[in-house]
Amino acid sequence: MRFLTFICWVVCVGLLVQPAAMATTNTKTLKMAFPMGAKKFFAYEFGVIEMALEFAEGDYVLEVEEIDGLTQSRLSEMLSNGDVDLMFSGYSTNRENTFLQVNIPMTRGILGHRAFMIHGDKKDALTHVKTIEQLRQFCVGTGTDWPDADIMEKNGFCVERAPRNKLWEMLENKRFDLLTRAIHEAYRELPEVQAKYPQIVLNETVILAYPFDFFIYVPKQNTHLWQIVTNGLLEAYRTGAFMEHFRNDPAIRRGIQAMQSGRQTFHIENQAMDAATRTIDARFWYNSSDLYLNDNNNPHPLIPSPSNM
Repeated sequence: MRFLTFICWVVCVGLLVQPAAMATTNTKTLKMAFPMGAKKFFAYEFGVIEMALEFAEGDYVLEVEEIDGLTQSRLSEMLSNGDVDLMFSGYSTNRENTFLQVNIPMTRGILGHRAFMIHGDKKDALTHVKTIEQLRQFCVGTGTDWPDADIMEKNGFCVERAPRNKLWEMLENKRFDLLTRAIHEAYRELPEVQAKYPQIVLNETVILAYPFDFFIYVPKQNTHLWQIVTNGLLEAYRTGAFMEHFRNDPAIRRGIQAMQSGRQTFHIENQAMDAATRTIDARFWYNSSDLYLNDNNNPHPLIPSPSNM
């Protein structure tokens, strides 16, 4: 009798454990890579990806490997070679043509609103800038392979390129006049930057704006993952979760408040952005009421089609 009771117990435990084992087996791990030490500054962007996977059909886990000295070019190579499953990066025609681009801007275009860090000795230099021609008199530091460098150069700016981890040291040593950062990035990074480079300050009088944002990219052949991420983000928009995440980010909020504060704003073209990206539904881009509207009742937007599938 005891033996039969034991057998029944084993069978019952097996039935209970089996679904859990199946759930674990069905969990898909998606691999990403990111520069060592930089992930903490991009909690919002990683939150967008986590949200896409949370609202997508299926069970996905994001695994991020931090790599010392990783550049955007090397990250693109890793995606092409299958070493990672997806990445997010600033828009470029090359990335859009090489990979499948999820056509939902991650920061609603806030990334294209640029503030400038400047050496404290020159903190008043931009106060008197009233025209784009006057702003072009300053040399701007950017990352070696940031798309911003090309955008600014094509609009007549002096640009100094350098590895990301060298930019603040170069600004402190006055190797260039201004360091461009997205306005929300500037507020997010400033405390840690000033702790290490106390001479660096954030200019609060000028904004340079152009169409630009981070997008999520997946390998060209992985249309299934493209659909998973796209559908997840659209569902996050439909439920209001995306806008809640957007509005609740402290750096995003402060950046938008700065954009609405009456600063001198100069608009330039992003000549590299193609028609497909330019015509992304306006509901996915920033508007002046972003901090206040309740979008929970918005209709589910149409799913964009992957270009060059």
